[in-house]
Amino acid sequence: MAHVGALSGLEELNPGECLYLLAGNTIGRVGFVAHGLPHVLPVNYGVDRDGSIVFRTTSQSVLAGVGGQTVVFEVDGYDEARQLGWSVCVLGTAREITDHDDPTAQRLRELSVVTWAPGPRDRWFAITPDQITGRRLPLQVSPRDFGWLPGVVG
Repeated sequence: MAHVGALSGLEELNPGECLYLLAGNTIGRVGFVAHGLPHVLPVNYGVDRDGSIVFRTTSQSVLAGVGGQTVVFEVDGYDEARQLGWSVCVLGTAREITDHDDPTAQRLRELSVVTWAPGPRDRWFAITPDQITGRRLPLQVSPRDFGWLPGVVG
């Protein structure tokens, strides 16, 4: 059973649930600092079995400078009709993956990372996770589920 935070009321996801949710999506956001300012940019990504996040960008992108930085990666999902949602964050170090890297880098470059943005995305980066956390809004029964709202006589 998932642990519910005493103050937040949100379910804390275990690492396996977090990896499952990461692997089931293709768009997330990278948070990082560039030129002394915080940035959050969307990317298409792939995820390795160890939780490493892989994404591609261009040489002209501000993302091309994240190598060696501590970054955060976030992905989420929601069901607006049921008012349910979840979020997974990966805190780790970004590094550029080049053709001349070790076998791990070669394996990461083999992940399917199809970018939606136009133009070549020939700079590959991986975020090696130091911490993976996730939270989910717990399913709650709402008065609306029973066809009535408090204070409304029907």
